[in-house]
Amino acid sequence: MQFKDIVGHAALKQSMIKTINEERISHAQMFLGAEGSGALPIALAYIQYLFCTNKGETDSCGKCSQCHRISKLTHPDVHFVYPVALSKEKGVEKSSDLFREFTEVFLNDPYLSLADWMDFIGAENKQPTIAVEESKDILHKMSLMAMEGSYKTMIIWMPEKMNLSTANKLLKVLEEPPDKTLFILVSESSQMLATILSRTQLTKVLRCEESELTEALIEHHGLPLETATAIAKACEGNYRLAQMMVKGEVDAEFNMQRFQTWMRICLNLDGLKLSEWINEVASIGREKQKQFIAFAIKTIRQSILLGLNYPSGINPADADFLNKFSPFINYENGAQIAEELNNAYYAIERNAHTKILFMSVSIKIHNYFPQRKKSA
Repeated sequence: MQFKDIVGHAALKQSMIKTINEERISHAQMFLGAEGSGALPIALAYIQYLFCTNKGETDSCGKCSQCHRISKLTHPDVHFVYPVALSKEKGVEKSSDLFREFTEVFLNDPYLSLADWMDFIGAENKQPTIAVEESKDILHKMSLMAMEGSYKTMIIWMPEKMNLSTANKLLKVLEEPPDKTLFILVSESSQMLATILSRTQLTKVLRCEESELTEALIEHHGLPLETATAIAKACEGNYRLAQMMVKGEVDAEFNMQRFQTWMRICLNLDGLKLSEWINEVASIGREKQKQFIAFAIKTIRQSILLGLNYPSGINPADADFLNKFSPFINYENGAQIAEELNNAYYAIERNAHTKILFMSVSIKIHNYFPQRKKSA
C-alpha cells in the first residue's frame, strides 16, 4: 500500500513522511478516522514507507522486497489484529484464525468497513470483539525478535472492540514496549478506555474533501464530472460509501423516499403506518439500516442549514421536500434528532432489536417536532 493509492490527505501524508525521515516515531499511535476516511490504508502505507529500503521524497518505492511483502500482508514483522465473531464450533478465538480471510477482503478493498468484514466471514448479526485470548497472542508476538532487524509492528484495527480484560492486559506493553516496537491502533471511535488513549499519540484522519473524492471517482471509476460531483457531495467524505454508490449498492433516491415517509409518519405519529414502516425497515438488514440512518442524519443537517438560509449542498431533486420539511426543524430540535439517530446507528452496530429501536426513536422524534398537525 503506497500513499499514492489513498484518496486525499496530502498534508497528513507529508507529515507522516517527515516524522519517519526525522526518526520521530512514537512507539504507540492512534489513527482516528471515520468510516471511509482511509485510516486503515493510511496506517499500512505509513508502515510500508517506514520499512521501504528505497524511500522517495513522497512515497515508498513499491518495488523492494519490503514493500512487496507489506503490500501483500505477508511481511513477518507486520502483524494484524481485528475484531472477529468468536465461535468454538469454527475454532475462532482470535484474529489470526481468520488471517487468510482478512487478507483476501482487505486486498480487494482497503477501505472496507467493519460491516463488510463481518459480512464476509458470515457473521453480520454477531457481535464483533477483540477478546482476551487476543492479548496473549499480541504479547507473545511482540516479545519476539524482529525477523529482519527492523521494527516489530502491530496494527490493531477497531481497538474500540477490545473488551475490558483485553485492553487492561495491553496497558503495560503500550506504555513500556520492547525496543523497536511499533503499535498502531486504527479506530473509528474515541469511545474506549482512557488509559489506552492516554498511552498513544493521536493522529486524526479527517474525512476526504469533496474535490478529492470527485477527482478519485473520475480517475478510478471513469465517471463523468457531473456524476462524480453528485456522488462526492452525497457521501460527505466517505470514500467507502462513494464506492458503494458507484456500484449501485446504495440507493440514495430510495433512502430519501424512505426518509420522507418516516418523517411524515413521525409528524403525526400514525401508529398503523409506523408499524408497517418499521416492519419494512427491519427486513433490509443491518448494514442497509446503518446506511439509512447515516443518510437521515445528513438530511436533518441539511434541513437545519436550509432553515438558517444556507442551502448549499442540497440535491436539487430533494429541494421540494426539504423546503417543506425544514420549517419543522430548527437548530435545537434538529440537534436532538441527530443525536437520537446517531445513538440508533451505534445501537444497530451492537445488535439492538430493530423494531423496538425504531419504534422508540420514532416516538422521540415526534416529541421533538412542533405540535402541528401538518405533514411535509
